[in-house]
Amino acid sequence: MTRPDLKNSIKKIREKLPKKAKPEQETEKAEEAPKPAKKKSSITWGAIFRRINEIVMDRVADIVTGIDKVLDVMAWGAERASVLFLRKVHGFREGLMEHATILKRIFLFGVLSAVVIISVFMGAIDYTYSYHGRALGIVKEQSDVLQVLDLVSDGLTKEYGSTVTIDPEKDITFTPIISAGKEIDKPDTVLQKFTYMGDLPTTAYAIMIDGVQAATVQSEDAGNWVIDTIIDRYITGKREDYELVELSEPVEIVEKTVKLSSIQNQRDALAVIDNGISKTYTYTARQGDTPEIAARELGITVEELLAQNPITKDTAQLQEGQELRFTETNKTISVKTVGLETFTEVIPYETITQESSKYYEGDEVVSVGGQDGKQVVTSRVTRVDGELVSKEDLETEVLTPAVNKVVIKGTAERPPTVGSGRFIRPVPYTIHDKFGIRWGRMHEGIDMWDPGCYGAPVYAADGGTVVVSGWYYACGLTVIIDHGNGFKTLYAHASSLAVSVGDKVYQGQHISNIGSTGRSYSPHLHFEIWWNGKPVDPMLYIS
Repeated sequence: MTRPDLKNSIKKIREKLPKKAKPEQETEKAEEAPKPAKKKSSITWGAIFRRINEIVMDRVADIVTGIDKVLDVMAWGAERASVLFLRKVHGFREGLMEHATILKRIFLFGVLSAVVIISVFMGAIDYTYSYHGRALGIVKEQSDVLQVLDLVSDGLTKEYGSTVTIDPEKDITFTPIISAGKEIDKPDTVLQKFTYMGDLPTTAYAIMIDGVQAATVQSEDAGNWVIDTIIDRYITGKREDYELVELSEPVEIVEKTVKLSSIQNQRDALAVIDNGISKTYTYTARQGDTPEIAARELGITVEELLAQNPITKDTAQLQEGQELRFTETNKTISVKTVGLETFTEVIPYETITQESSKYYEGDEVVSVGGQDGKQVVTSRVTRVDGELVSKEDLETEVLTPAVNKVVIKGTAERPPTVGSGRFIRPVPYTIHDKFGIRWGRMHEGIDMWDPGCYGAPVYAADGGTVVVSGWYYACGLTVIIDHGNGFKTLYAHASSLAVSVGDKVYQGQHISNIGSTGRSYSPHLHFEIWWNGKPVDPMLYIS
């Protein structure tokens, strides 16, 4: 609505309002009109409202008139300012037209300079690539890193035996930099840097033994393989055949985020567990403590305490607050098994001793040789790491009974060990070659033998002292006894000897066994008797 329209509207409102009556006329009309008693207050309030209405409309008209004047002044000012602005623009345009050529050259130079600067700046911008915030190097394009991530994951997986996945959105960050004068990594270099980063965080599985992390492997299956291998060392057959198979310590395989380089392959993890886990115990010395007290508190000897701490055996008293440490390496884990086992056992024979007057005192004769028996035993066996801890026999089956050994001990009084001058035949066999000339040469004794005599015992012809027991020239294994009365006897070609030099023997004692050693053509006993060092015919002395 324009200002003239507003004025006309206000004028029309005024015309519609009742006009003011003069006081005299109103008084006359009031006197002429009847005066009902009940309508006197209504006429009074209507007049008041009309008066208020007139006053308000007068004030509104005054305000509208004032606003109209202000708007007229503002319109004039705006028009004046527009004229001045247009004159300035016109003048500026005229100036531009006069210097158009110079301005065009300046503008083109500025644009070209900006293009050059931007090109140089953009050409010098490269990217620092980082893994979990750790800067690894600079590349020309982000794609130089992104395109090798799959190869990096494959290489790390093969290197450490653990599945490694690198998320380019979460794990890799790029930062634009001006790399003037700095070394730019090529894709091969990027691949190498990632591959040799052993501290990349990855998911692995820790083998926890009694709450202590004993080893770290690439997967849960690898951890189970390690534990199963430890158990299977001490299992014969199937686990189901055992009543009990258990580990000495609680074992858990827990998923953890670790450094890639800390992951061990299965066999290395097994070796670590086999070598045991080291535990360190600490004791803080109190006032008045001595090395002996500290050792007792740690449950070790003083020597063990001194070996691992900067104190000596001359240290009489420890300083208050001094820390002493002791590290021990214990077997990490043991395997306990309980099961039924079958053994083939030997039944040892017993030795039974009997006495007989047929033999001299001090002599023992085995009448029955002992022989072990065999039996099969079924037992409930408890083992720890394969070592037998306890054994409960449940069933026994004898396969071969044992045969007891019977030894007869002589009770007869032993005869004298000095010569009597009377000789007995050393063997009960036939005399084939006698004393005298034989085959053109002197035969200084007699030869006794019968078929099957090899190994038969040879007995001393009389009591005396053994002076030779061993190899004696062409006689082979030989025993010579000095009887102490000028006589000596010789027993040649033995297969074995039963006495030693210096032994005191009695008449009839076993001294050797028939053989064919030395210059001999068949088993026999060559027997000689010497008198004062010269051989004599044995047939003259033996009975």
